[in-house]
Amino acid sequence: ALRSIGGFGVAVACLSVAATAAVVVVVPEPAQPAGIDLRCCSVADLLADMPGPPSLIIADPPWHYSQAPGTASPDLIYDTVTDRQIAYMLDDAYNLSSDARLVVWCTWPKLGEWWTAAQSVGFRWKYKTGGSWHKKPNAGVGYHWLGNSEIALVYVKGSPGIKWGSLSNAHENERQKHSEKPAGWMAQWIERWTEPGDLILDLFAGMAPAARAVKMAGGGRRYVGAEIDPERYRQAVDRLALDGWSNR
Repeated sequence: ALRSIGGFGVAVACLSVAATAAVVVVVPEPAQPAGIDLRCCSVADLLADMPGPPSLIIADPPWHYSQAPGTASPDLIYDTVTDRQIAYMLDDAYNLSSDARLVVWCTWPKLGEWWTAAQSVGFRWKYKTGGSWHKKPNAGVGYHWLGNSEIALVYVKGSPGIKWGSLSNAHENERQKHSEKPAGWMAQWIERWTEPGDLILDLFAGMAPAARAVKMAGGGRRYVGAEIDPERYRQAVDRLALDGWSNR
């Protein structure tokens, strides 16, 4: 019998010989699609070894929350980082390009703490606007009300270009595991805010929906991202292969 462990990449075969034994079979990591460079590394390591200047930076940080017992906590799913550490990392990315956008995924309860942390480190990105992702069908957890949306804060450096067209600052789709962000909406950002062949940087890749968004946007756009957790990194790479992006 076969059963999966920690994602798509590892399986255990239980064989009965003289006694039941477990044999671990490691499946080789699949090749990443053309134009996709997802790395299992820290943000600092990625910023120190960039393939070029990005025109769009996407950040879905591992926020730390102080929550009451019984409510959802990201700390139980992945390692979190302090708000100031996140602000420093995003500010380091400011040096990569002369003209660029930064999109920071955030939540309503975290927003005030994020503004304070960004100001405390002398955050250089200029805030411009924001959008919201409405998750369906069911609301999440919360104190004042149940959370059913997340926000995307848009910052700029210099004068990044834009293509005129229809792009709403509100998006609705099904809630994904661990609030995985909507690749379809991000693909719309990429199509409007970047040029064919541009580089998109993903600082906290998770399951790499931004990598899938880059492939959806097409135009020879390139992706580079960091995911520090080896298990989640492997799941993301396997997901790209299973979705068929290697053949497109």
